[in-house]
Formats: sequence, C-alpha cells, structure tokens
Amino acid sequence: MNQNSNYGENKAHPSRYMPGLDGLRAIAVIGIIIYHLNKQWLTGGFLGVDTFFVISGYLITSLLLKEYEQTGIINLKNFWIRRIKRLLPAVLVLVSVVTLATLILKPAHIVDIKHDAWAAIFYVSNWWYIASDVNYFEQFAFMPLKHLWSLAIEEQFYIFFPIILITLLLTLKKYRNVALIFWIVSLISLLLMVIISQPNVGHSRVYFGTDTRLQTILLGVLFAFIWPPFKLKKNPAPILKHIIDGIGVFGLLSTCLLFFFVNDNSNWIYNGGFYLISVLALFIILSAVHPTGRFAKALGNPVFVYIGKRSYSLYLWHFPVISFVHSYFVDGQIPFYVYFIDIILTLLLAELSYRYVEQPFRKQGFKAFTFNRFKTKALIRTVVLLIFAVPTLIIFAGAFDSLGKDTTKHKKTTFNTEKADNKIVQPLPIDVSKLTGQKDSNSDTKVYTKIKPLLIGDSVMVDIGENFKTRVPKAKIDGKVGRNLYDVLPDAKSKYGEYNKKDDKVILELGTNGDFNEDQLNKLIGEFGKADIYLVNTRVPRNYESHVNKLMAQAAKKHKNVTLVDWHKRSEGHTEYFASDGIHLQQSGVEALSDEILKQLKDKK
Repeated sequence: MNQNSNYGENKAHPSRYMPGLDGLRAIAVIGIIIYHLNKQWLTGGFLGVDTFFVISGYLITSLLLKEYEQTGIINLKNFWIRRIKRLLPAVLVLVSVVTLATLILKPAHIVDIKHDAWAAIFYVSNWWYIASDVNYFEQFAFMPLKHLWSLAIEEQFYIFFPIILITLLLTLKKYRNVALIFWIVSLISLLLMVIISQPNVGHSRVYFGTDTRLQTILLGVLFAFIWPPFKLKKNPAPILKHIIDGIGVFGLLSTCLLFFFVNDNSNWIYNGGFYLISVLALFIILSAVHPTGRFAKALGNPVFVYIGKRSYSLYLWHFPVISFVHSYFVDGQIPFYVYFIDIILTLLLAELSYRYVEQPFRKQGFKAFTFNRFKTKALIRTVVLLIFAVPTLIIFAGAFDSLGKDTTKHKKTTFNTEKADNKIVQPLPIDVSKLTGQKDSNSDTKVYTKIKPLLIGDSVMVDIGENFKTRVPKAKIDGKVGRNLYDVLPDAKSKYGEYNKKDDKVILELGTNGDFNEDQLNKLIGEFGKADIYLVNTRVPRNYESHVNKLMAQAAKKHKNVTLVDWHKRSEGHTEYFASDGIHLQQSGVEALSDEILKQLKDKK
C-alpha cells in the first residue's frame, strides 16, 4: 500500500518523521499477507486495507495543511509529481513482470491479465472489477493483479482530494467548517454502503467502490484537522501521556482481535462496521504520532519500521507471488513448505523493488535512467527496464492474444436445463474404477431414463451439469455461480413447488459460497414436503466448511427423507479432482461427484 515515509518532501519546511506510522503499516501489511496466504489463519486480515486507507487520508491531509499554513496555498503540480514518482514506477514494473510471467507460465490467461494490467496502469482497477463482476473474497480465478483495486482508490483520492481541499480552505477559511463537510461526506459514503449492500449477497460493489470506501479515507482526513501531528506538544502532562498511550494500546489490541475474529462473510461490517473499525485505527494513530509517547516508541521499533518502510513493496508483490505459486497446488491441500516459498519470494522481490525501483526514482526521477556508459548503475537499470518494457508493449499490442481466452466475456456462470436446447445428448462412458482406483461390481455406465431428479446448486453444480445430464437425461438442473443456500429459499415454492411428493428426488448442492444456519437449512428442506432430499456436503478451504458439513450431517439424521451425499469424504486425498482453488472440479472430479450422487440415488431406491 501507499507509503509516505518521506515526510520532509517540502525541503523548505521539513516535517517530523513519525516511525510509529511505519510500525502501524507493518502490522497492517502483515495482516493482509497472512490473510492472502491462507484465509483461515487470519480471517479478518483484509481489514489491514482499511488501516492503510486511514493512514493515507491522515498523513496526506496533515502534509497538505502544513504546506497551506506555511505558504498560503497548495502546489498541486508538485504534489501530483511526488505521488507519481512515489507510486507509479513500482506499479509499472509489477505489471510488466506479471504480464511476462503470465505469457510464459499461464498463456491461457494472457488476455484477462492484459485487461487487468490496463486497469492497473490507469488506476481504475476497482471499477474494472465491479464492471467484470469480480468477487474479492473468492479467489477462485487466477487474478494476480486483483489486489491493485485499493491502490486505484487511493490514487483517485490523490487526484481529486487536493483540489477539493484547497477550494474549501480558500472559500470557507475556517478549519472547523471544512472538517464538518468532510465528516458529512464520510457519513454519506457510509450510508451508500449500507443502502447498496444487502444481507447475504455478494459485497463486491460496496467493497470495491470508491464512493462506498471513501468513508474510511475521510476519517483519516477528518482526524488530521483534529489531531495535527506537527503541532503536538512534546511534553504534555504525565497523566495525559498515560491516557494517550492507553488509547493506542486499546486501539491496537482491539484491531488485532478483529483481525482474528471478523470474517469476510460478516454482514455487519457493511452496516457501519468498517466505519467503527477505522475509528480504532484513529486511536492507534493518535498515540503513534505523539512525539514522546512510549506506545509510539514501541510501535516504531526497528523491525516494524523496516517492514513499514517496505509496506508498499510488500503489498505490491505478495499477491502475484501467492497467485502464481498457489496455482500449481490445490487450495486447502497446499504443503506447508509452499508458504515459505511465498514468503521468501515476496521478501526478495519487495526488497529489489524498494532498492532499485522505488528509491532511485523517488530521489532522482528520470535521471535514474541513462545510456551513459560511465554511470553504471543507471545504465544497468535502463537496460533491465527495456528488457521488460519492450516485450510487455508487444503483449499489450495483442501479439499473443490467440494464446488466451477472454473469460470476462465467455465465463460460464449458470447451467440451467430449462434454458438449454432440447438436443439429445449421447452419454459419455464413465469407468468408475478409474475414479476410485478399484473395481466396483455395482458400477456401470448406465443411463438413467426413468428418474427425474431436481438438482439445485452453485458453481460446483455448474461444473457437473453437462456430465450429469448425460447420465440422467430427464434431470432438471439449476446451477448458478455464487449461489448460497439462503438464495434458494425464495425460489423453492415459486419455481420448484411441484417437487414435494414422496417419489420426487431433490439434490441440493449448496454451501460452497458461505455459511448458513440450522433454521435456514430446515426451512429449505421443509419447502420440498415429502420429497427425498439429498444434501451434498462440501469441500471448500474456508473456515465455514466444518459448520456447513456438520449441519448437513445432523439434518440427515434428523429427517427420514434426507440423505447425505458425502462429497467431502469421497474427495479426500484426491487433489486431481480439483482446480487450484480446491473447490471447482477437473473432469475427474466432475465424474466422481456425479457418480457419488448417483450411488446415493440408487441406494435409496
């Protein structure tokens, strides 16, 4: 994330360096990295992004107010040049490396990555992902640049905020009135998030939106008016020092607890939660920027400062590294040594970026590059840049588009037999012995023409739809990507009301995309009356997996007409069944799950 450790950017008016803020950045970026390594290790680690937003709003506003007080104006040109020098070079290098790595290692994804790369370069990644209907929390697709959505929001803020700030300062004069306007806008942003978000649905629009996430940044802006870091007294009363330190400790402990206990399925964070969590970040900042506080000194320890100074580099590189490395393994079944590879590569690339891209360009600008053979470092830097830049431009020109598929236009999000054509599909021969590793005397490749089951599910149902239809031609299948169990409740009567008789068979494959409670499950079962219900449990590397599977097992014991299809047990140890996300299915997994459902249907007859 953005790192503004160069507080003394205005050389005529040097500012005080505050190591406590680098310490806070270190905690935030560590939380984010752990979350992306394995969501189950730190379910609320994504909240580190909001901490960065608050820091950015606070520090940028503090610097701009200081400049305004000393010069009577804000030099917008110099501000934007500093931001460009600080942020853009590292992003361009990242985009180039990721694009080339994709062409070499994942050529089928080159078109998608090229789209993401353009969005990243122009800092509109967040709106691009909203338009593409991307879910930040479900990392089912190979998207190594997806994390740049937050940098896009920050850059959009840097473009427009200084103009708005200086306009308000020159017209309203009083800080109190200017701060009031920013507070009102933050509440409007909060209100937009509450209105747009809906319980138990995808939150991508409100999570990615600049308008809905502005609330967090503006809290930092507002706090810069209330607690200006460059005006704080160095020697306040001892009791006040203790209070300031106590507030910081409370804020930090509370934030760390939230990192462990909040999860990305929590609806409350979209109904004021982000706002309250960001207030805790203000508590930490209050103590972290104090010139003589013990909490500030502890937070600004050398280790945290080292990490904090490189937080921008670490944020840039960790997600592409994890995306590439983990794509060769099955999520949820990743060997532990892989995480060490992730960390080592991230640290190495971040350090290279910090030392040889960010620092030279920030200090020297374009002078960091030259063809003068007597300036060895600058010459090497220039040659390396060209080695990456030239092929990247060729890729952007579309020279390798034929190798990839544009999945944003062709991605399959549903499988619904009601909408499909009525062509007769010849069944595919399935050898169950290849799936299980042993010959099963009961296995066959029979096509079941007498049963007419209803299958309702999520993206896994989309995966098996065509295969299952070949085995059971009269099956009615409704699969939809992103579907949760509670999404089916309103449709149970209106769409599937006829499936309620004793001889009817209903297969429910739900639970991949989020948790649900016992009442919701029982209500859904009840909607199908006396029909035989088959609950397909799940294998999903998320913290709700065990609870979902437990509820399904309990329902099978409680209801005579409910049978458990134990996909979790059937798929155990079979990494070949899954795509790298550990959820969606390869062809062998498609055949295995179809076979497991049919086994239960046959046993119940």
